Amino acid sequence: MVGIKEYFEYFENNASEWIIGGYDASGYNYPTATHRVRIVSKFISGLNKKGLKIADLGCGGGDLAFRLGRDGHNVLGIDQSRKMIEIAENNLKKLPKKFRARIQFLRGEIGRKMMFGKKFDVVTAMGLIGYLPDDKIFFQIAGDLLKPNGYLLVSARNRLFNMKSVGFRTEKEVKNKNALKLIKELGDLYNQVSLKDANRFVRNLKEIISGFPENVAFNSKSARSPLEKRGLSTPLLKTEPRQTTPEELKKSASKCGFKYKAYYGVHPHLLDPALNKMLPPQLFNKISDSLTAFEHLPISLAWSSVFIGVFQKNTKNNI
Repeated sequence: MVGIKEYFEYFENNASEWIIGGYDASGYNYPTATHRVRIVSKFISGLNKKGLKIADLGCGGGDLAFRLGRDGHNVLGIDQSRKMIEIAENNLKKLPKKFRARIQFLRGEIGRKMMFGKKFDVVTAMGLIGYLPDDKIFFQIAGDLLKPNGYLLVSARNRLFNMKSVGFRTEKEVKNKNALKLIKELGDLYNQVSLKDANRFVRNLKEIISGFPENVAFNSKSARSPLEKRGLSTPLLKTEPRQTTPEELKKSASKCGFKYKAYYGVHPHLLDPALNKMLPPQLFNKISDSLTAFEHLPISLAWSSVFIGVFQKNTKNNI
């Protein structure tokens, strides 16, 4: 990653903890990575093509690559962290041989131009963009790797969520006089949902509520994550990764020769985020998961702290 030594050292030193945290659904944690894998797999499966060549940038421990390999695609996972690649390769050995043959891992400096003897049908990058200095660098890298009309799936930290979280980020946006701009973009997301999606939301909510035990008591042990049970934790980064709004990302993509196709909201919040730890472990997150019924709609970007953008490389890229 270009000139950002802190991020490289962070992931090198905290690889295992980071991977566990991304998929942890215990205590008060939300398995954001699990949902990203699900959404990406579903979208690519919807292309109705097997054997696609896919590059996964910032592949981490390889979970997305494994899922796409099982789906019948050929995947190259790339990460700058030696430790991440080591974990991914060790996990690869545990897969059946027929899947292993489709998946490779490579250590590479993602912030620099990467040249391969082949182009890819799809490039995925879950969470990477916020650790690069700007969007242009990211889209240049993706554009170099993709075939014309190839698809790019990228997840980003949703800056719009700063207006819902009501915390230090909200205060910062107000102080920097950005709040009105964000509120305007939020307002444009509110459109009527279909009866089909509304019914799916109601069904989700009913299933979640009926499946949650009554009279559940707060239990400090059940609130502990796997890392905490092992006496570990994931240290905070000194420099917070960049956030972006859906409109900002769309404009950056357009300037670099990509056209917008779709957005998906990830890690929804049905209630005020501050309520999470006031409720029994996982209740807040499970209730919020009812909103996955709307994850494919623009409105989902109003309450999600992360989003996935789908872009398609133009036949003639203007990067």
